[in-house]
Amino acid sequence: MSNPIHIHIAPDTAFAELIKHTLHTVFFNKGLQCTFINNAENALLTIGYSDQNDLVVSEQFHQLLSQNVFTHTQQLTDNGNIVNKFGNTDFISTISYLINSFQEYNDIDPDQYGRFKYTNSLQHKLNSIENNTVQQIIDHLFQSHPKLKDLPTTTCKSRVFLTHDIDSVYGSVTEDGRFALERLMPFEILRLIYNAYIGTPDWLNMDKIMKIEDEYGFKSTFYWLLVKNKQNSDYDFHSPAIRKVFKEVLSKGWECGIHKSMGDSGFDAEIKTYGSQPEGNRFHFLKFTLPGGYDLIEQHRLKLDTSLGFSPVFGLRNSYGQPFVPFNLIKNRPYHFVEAPQIMMDRTFFNLGMPLHEIKKKFFDFVEQNKANCVFTLNFHNNFFTELKYTGYTQLYRDILAGLKEMGIEGISQSQIIDEYYKPMALAR
Repeated sequence: MSNPIHIHIAPDTAFAELIKHTLHTVFFNKGLQCTFINNAENALLTIGYSDQNDLVVSEQFHQLLSQNVFTHTQQLTDNGNIVNKFGNTDFISTISYLINSFQEYNDIDPDQYGRFKYTNSLQHKLNSIENNTVQQIIDHLFQSHPKLKDLPTTTCKSRVFLTHDIDSVYGSVTEDGRFALERLMPFEILRLIYNAYIGTPDWLNMDKIMKIEDEYGFKSTFYWLLVKNKQNSDYDFHSPAIRKVFKEVLSKGWECGIHKSMGDSGFDAEIKTYGSQPEGNRFHFLKFTLPGGYDLIEQHRLKLDTSLGFSPVFGLRNSYGQPFVPFNLIKNRPYHFVEAPQIMMDRTFFNLGMPLHEIKKKFFDFVEQNKANCVFTLNFHNNFFTELKYTGYTQLYRDILAGLKEMGIEGISQSQIIDEYYKPMALAR
């Protein structure tokens, strides 16, 4: 990276640390660094409430934040922007609001699982769930601002982060069995029962998944449930069969993390069950709230979370396509982990009954629109790699990997995301 860009924030500006965090994220996106100085005369950019500044931020936005007002209906205009007192778009505050999912704070209308509803979101209101809006704002800012447009920026080619939530191993007998029974397939029913009896159930198929990925030059991360009950897994993580597969996954160079369960079990107990400090997590059913979910991730020393997605829809829950370090409003500093938003989940399309060719088209249309500055986080559950109830999804996964390889889009692993994007101390300076 080149020498840091000097930025001055006017002394009377509230939420200066949030502004710094946002600008660090923006400049990092463009392959640049920035630093903050007290002398406005020596700064390339000045930030503040006055129109004498290069970037004028919204005092009202900060006032509403201080009053714990987060809803997009109160914070943003009808077109999804925050404006300053002069009626101009405040790009920095808009990015802060979107990337940190502030619209979800203090939610009073959760869904049946306690999650923030997609139908209550700004993305639903604007029909913008598939828009990489933050990236568009950053690009516009650097293309249009006279003090930024000539800076030597860089572009990062998009990559794919492949993940698998392991919710069930033995469900093939009931789910696939019911499918086979309804279609009068007695031999399939007997096969499912026999495989489960001898300890090789159809959904204990991590070797199959790894073999497919290896054919196309990719690796992935498996997220394991640590609690066995009706809400969570149907397998015991410490059973010999599961431990054997878990060790094989790691020995072959794939990665693992925890899939935080629903219910009363805490992270401490599940990490103890896991047996070592995991690096990454995804909440089961994407059941978490903000900022509480982020607080738990940091409290338990996880370095990555990948839960930020809407279960009912494909797209960008925070309107940003890259992993990022969220900001902790209470502690007035960045969190000490990286969030890698989930963009695509197989269950979403299965529940919608979307034909497989339409899923493939939707995904690659999104990829075409985001060939740069995006990490496509995909979540394909292990049970979708079977050919009864979930017929066709294995081929869909193959088609996706083949298409990405043909486009020259490489994989990025959980550990690589942490190495590249987990920079809380740098962002805090």
